[in-house]
Amino acid sequence: MTEEQGRGLDLPERVRQSLAGAVAERGVQARVISTQGRESMRPPQGHVIIAAEEGEIEALRGPSRIVRRLEFYKSFYGPVVRLALSVYPMEGEPLSAGTVLNVSQVSGDAAVAGLGRQKSIFIHFYAAHEGDLTYTFSKEIPNAAEQRGEAKQVLKMARDAYTQTPEERRSFRAAVGLAERQFELPVPEPDGDG
Repeated sequence: MTEEQGRGLDLPERVRQSLAGAVAERGVQARVISTQGRESMRPPQGHVIIAAEEGEIEALRGPSRIVRRLEFYKSFYGPVVRLALSVYPMEGEPLSAGTVLNVSQVSGDAAVAGLGRQKSIFIHFYAAHEGDLTYTFSKEIPNAAEQRGEAKQVLKMARDAYTQTPEERRSFRAAVGLAERQFELPVPEPDGDG
C-alpha cells in the first residue's frame, strides 16, 4: 500500500470491500496500517483508517479535535493492544472507533512501533457505499513525545506479556474476547486546553 497525495492510501480492493462489509454489519471501523515505499530504507509509517457511512464521515469535515488512547490488556491468553479514538467535530456528534493490534504479528508490532516513533500520524477517512470504500479526506495529528514514550512502553509490555504466555495457551482471539469487556468509547476529551 502506498500513500497517494490527495487520495489517501491505495487500499487493495479486498481490504476496501472487507472494511465496507464490516461497516455495514457493525458500524464505524478503524484499522492501523503500516506503509513503506518500495525503495525506502526508512521504517514503515503507521496510518489510521476510519471507515463509516458517508454521512458520518462528511459530518467530520472541517475543524475537529481528535483524541486517542493506546490501551494495553494482559490476559490469560496473551496481550491485546487497542487504539481507541474519537473525533469531535466543531458541530455535531463525535465519531468513535477502536482497533486491536496483535504484537505477535509483524503488522501489529510494526504499527505499535510506528506510534512510538512517528512525530505525526495521518488519519484517513473513507466512506462506505454499496460494498466498497471511497477515500474522502485525511487529517494529520501530532504525536507528542509523551505519546511516543507511552507507545514504546505499551509495546515493551505487550512483547513481554507475549513471551511470558505459554505457547500452548496463546490465542489472540480469546485474549480479545476477554479484553473487549473493558473497551469503552468515546475517548473523553481532556479537560482544559491540554
